[in-house]
Amino acid sequence: MLGRTGRTVFPVGLGAMPLSMGGRPDEAAAVATLHAAFDAGIDFVDTANVYCAGDDEIGHNERLIAKALSSWPGETITVAAKGGVDRRIRRVDASPWFLRQSCTDSLRALGCEAIFLYQLHAPDAEIPFEDSIGELARLQEEGKIAHIGLCNVSVAHLHAAQRIVRIESVQNACNPLDPEDYENGMLSACQDQGVSFVPHSVIGGAHHHHALARHPVLVDLAAKYRTTPYAVVIAWHLAQSDCVIPIPGASKPQTAAASASAASLYLEDDDIAAVSALSRAEESVGAAG
Repeated sequence: MLGRTGRTVFPVGLGAMPLSMGGRPDEAAAVATLHAAFDAGIDFVDTANVYCAGDDEIGHNERLIAKALSSWPGETITVAAKGGVDRRIRRVDASPWFLRQSCTDSLRALGCEAIFLYQLHAPDAEIPFEDSIGELARLQEEGKIAHIGLCNVSVAHLHAAQRIVRIESVQNACNPLDPEDYENGMLSACQDQGVSFVPHSVIGGAHHHHALARHPVLVDLAAKYRTTPYAVVIAWHLAQSDCVIPIPGASKPQTAAASASAASLYLEDDDIAAVSALSRAEESVGAAG
């Protein structure tokens, strides 16, 4: 279940950002990747208006998803969009005016009348947090967005937002090398409030996923379960709580399908603990260095 929206989604989602950034696949391959994810059962896709390779193509990722949906005959796909980052000036802008404009632009790019889940991309240090959330609440009241989520926030942000409007999801970076939100009270807060926790940078993010995939612990576990290190990590996320919906990225059809396969992979308790220990091992190495 996605928060308390009443909508059930596949245990694993798709982070669509790699399909629109530098080094991205061509449009046909990107659409094929989205279709492969949908065919594998994934029905939750995360996007943002700033997922693009240049300032002149804001909304590229959203338009790509709209194109993929228009040519896919399957069931409902839940799209989660974001607003609150101004790519042109390379900073967060969660002012009410900019959030409203971003939402309007995303509606146009996605070709829909309402966005099912619209997320604040990040808090703005120069704008009262309550003002940003209040504008999202107004957009919801106007029917432009159905549900509200938060990204890159603290537990305190979640509590503050919940005092204004119902929050359905929190999306933060989280992976075996940086599992802070599984340990600092964020996950338990989400569980207590019926909020989905949506980890991004699931397998280490753009800078660390290759190194993480080569880690001996993950390589050994992948051999044990006859799968990939990436699938092991996704399964580790799923083992944390029923409220977790990881959104690994993909830029190839086979990668999207492989991510979906992790939904049926169940790790033994000792193996979950072994993956969880990776961050402590990295801290020890760093301290020794």
